[in-house]
Amino acid sequence: MSGGLDSTYAALTLKEQGYEIFGITLQMFCHQHPADEPESVDQFGEVKELCKKIGIPHVLVRAEEFFATTVIQNFCAEYMAGRTPNPCVLCNKEIKFGLLLEEALAKGATHVATGHYASVETEEKTNRILLKRGRDHTKDQSYFLWRLNQYQLGHTIFPLAEESKEEVKKKVAQYELNIEDKPESQEICFIPNDDYKTFLKKRYCGDIQPGDIVDIDGNVLGSHKGFPFYTIGQRKGLGISAPQPLYVLDIKPLQNEIVVGKREKLFHRGLIARECNWIKFESLQKPVKAKAKVRFNTVEKDCMIYPEGNGIKVIFDTPQMSITPAQSVVLYDGEYVLGGGIIEEAIDK
Repeated sequence: MSGGLDSTYAALTLKEQGYEIFGITLQMFCHQHPADEPESVDQFGEVKELCKKIGIPHVLVRAEEFFATTVIQNFCAEYMAGRTPNPCVLCNKEIKFGLLLEEALAKGATHVATGHYASVETEEKTNRILLKRGRDHTKDQSYFLWRLNQYQLGHTIFPLAEESKEEVKKKVAQYELNIEDKPESQEICFIPNDDYKTFLKKRYCGDIQPGDIVDIDGNVLGSHKGFPFYTIGQRKGLGISAPQPLYVLDIKPLQNEIVVGKREKLFHRGLIARECNWIKFESLQKPVKAKAKVRFNTVEKDCMIYPEGNGIKVIFDTPQMSITPAQSVVLYDGEYVLGGGIIEEAIDK
């Protein structure tokens, strides 16, 4: 229970269906779930009151230390390595469907239910638990769930699987809880005001230094404010003038350089990914035709997936823009998630 529309809908729906449920909330180092306020300040009064109105118990799980040493530490380390992470993917694996799931099971639950727009089902032939896109493709969140294993998926219920956002709003409004117009959080939960640069500056004061912005031939065009503050494909905020728009093509931490160039240089035929997790099958044994997306807000594109050492090689039918190290490549077979991996590098062959 976050106190938002989607998790509230999940609770209301399950209660109507006769499930015995309780609300469970994580306390973490973030401005949505703060852990650094005086204990006398009840940061979760709104969620507790919401559970009371629904008529279910509420449980608070302290996750500050584990969240800091997994999600926040990884987030910082990746940026300081010149990469651009997606912390929600790791949080789902380790926190929401990791720590929270184990806490829920320890308290007598058999499953956890969340407000994600996604679906799970069991394949009869293989008995594998499959992850499927939510019916509302405009809200589909399967991209963020590719790291979940069979155990986690098998203990999960997604009540919003067949719902649209508008249907969820209408149903919750009937209960007069006054949350149907509550704004959704679009930011990283532990980054105040979505200002990750200030967040990194406070933690790495002195370690982040200005450096050169260079073209692909090594010519210095200007200076940057610190390589962790840039990402592949970035055009605005470079602070350099040129006859045509320039984009960040590469980040070189060891040289403390940002490489820029023309937009066409952002396109690549494929990528190498590591830390793969497979959902529809145990492992990738042979090349497979699929669709893939390299960022959440992009459309999946046709590709071939090849086993490559301890990871995979993905070759697209047409070159893709801004393939970014540490982002997730998520692989689809129609409505089903085959699996995914963490992007290591873009390639052209």
